[in-house]
Amino acid sequence: MISLWTAATGMESMKFKIEVIANNLANTNTDGFKRTEVDFSDLLYQYKRNPTTQDNPTGVSVGLGVKVAGTNIQHKQGSLKVTENQMDLAINGPGFLKFKDPISGNDVYSRNGAIKQDDQGKFVSPQGLILDPPITLSIEQQFSHVSEDGRVWVRQAGTGILNQLGQMQLSNFPNPAGLQAIGNSGYIITAASGAEIVGQPKQNGLGSLVSGSLEASNVEIVHEMVDLISTQKAFDTNSKAITVSDKMMDTANNLTR
Repeated sequence: MISLWTAATGMESMKFKIEVIANNLANTNTDGFKRTEVDFSDLLYQYKRNPTTQDNPTGVSVGLGVKVAGTNIQHKQGSLKVTENQMDLAINGPGFLKFKDPISGNDVYSRNGAIKQDDQGKFVSPQGLILDPPITLSIEQQFSHVSEDGRVWVRQAGTGILNQLGQMQLSNFPNPAGLQAIGNSGYIITAASGAEIVGQPKQNGLGSLVSGSLEASNVEIVHEMVDLISTQKAFDTNSKAITVSDKMMDTANNLTR
């Protein structure tokens, strides 16, 4: 009975979706995190009678189950939370901060703007990735804030005069959902994401920077819990189909004259 294997594909697919929902819920408080959705598609169909233009216009067929077609990262804007730490940056609108991995040299893109300073005064991510283009604060300078258009302002020690230290950039992509997640709220470019588009904040459709704030995760707990319940019910229903198929085979095997 193909219903056993068909229902099994449903259980496997629902199990995978539960794992994705669990990851979303686990990252409810992860700054810059974007929730993931699962896309499904049906498998092949077995035709017992092909459609014809005469006596059987629809044919007789049965599907062979479901498979996971892909996962889709939802780059919806998360809420902004005030931290009062002026080195924290939230992106209000489209765009990503670009960092350079000092070990591999790879570019990493992130919405997590919890900027730190390393031992040389360079602006880095919490994982030590260097902000690109790089910005370095000298010992004679005191960080002030970052304006909405990405200008970095510092005060000179002793005088307190406000000077512009550098200009931050944002990156965007034709298809942000095509970026590959690598953990730590970071992404790397792929062929599916398209070529990188670099520009100043508030220009060419890019978002603005909000100093003293961070972007929270865009996971909505109520939505995830409803999705969790419906997925669990679908898993249970598929398991019920396996139980029914087993009983039908048991009945057929025990038929006597």
